[in-house]
Amino acid sequence: MQTADLKMSEKEKKILDAAIGVISEKGFSAASTSEIARQAGVAEGTIFRYFKTKKDILRGILMHLGNVIAELLVVYGLKKILFHEGHEDLRSGIKGVLKDRMAMIDAVFPMLRIVITEAMYHEDIRQILYDKIISRAVEVFAEYHREMVDKGLMKGEIDAVVAGRSILANLVLFFVYRNLFGPMIELDDYDRELDQVIDAIMHGIAMPENCDKK
Repeated sequence: MQTADLKMSEKEKKILDAAIGVISEKGFSAASTSEIARQAGVAEGTIFRYFKTKKDILRGILMHLGNVIAELLVVYGLKKILFHEGHEDLRSGIKGVLKDRMAMIDAVFPMLRIVITEAMYHEDIRQILYDKIISRAVEVFAEYHREMVDKGLMKGEIDAVVAGRSILANLVLFFVYRNLFGPMIELDDYDRELDQVIDAIMHGIAMPENCDKK
């Protein structure tokens, strides 16, 4: 994933790009600043001119994901597809998100994998991830749920934020599963799999006569 759209010097971009590659391959703990420097083609001391610690490199990756990619991927992208492209039904709106965002998710997945992995061990990284990306995405889907309720296309008794989290969780799992296990599974009919994922989001997996049983 190239960082050409970041407002930083060329050396900073090279360092960040190299860090993404090294950390993706070895993990944050095993990645060394010396190897990042070698991949970036700079002296190791140069790294510490821009990033005081190795964790600051991790924060740099996250801030890029949050400030630049999230704006395009989560806020502008989702709103554009869900609200401004004339989707009058649930299926076309949700499928529009899946198909349009797939290429971008593939492009940022190395960064996303680093951030999600390290968020499990670093509370500050976890908080930034939530504030910059997760909470904003949930709110977009919650807003979409409210609009669909007004149109009579979604159940109004389900809390909008809960519905937003549920939709987002299903889509994130689809993307992660595809990127992590794609080579191990058969995806012969991509559109058909998309439709089945959307069916699960829209209708669940229980037979209608069993839906009210608790």
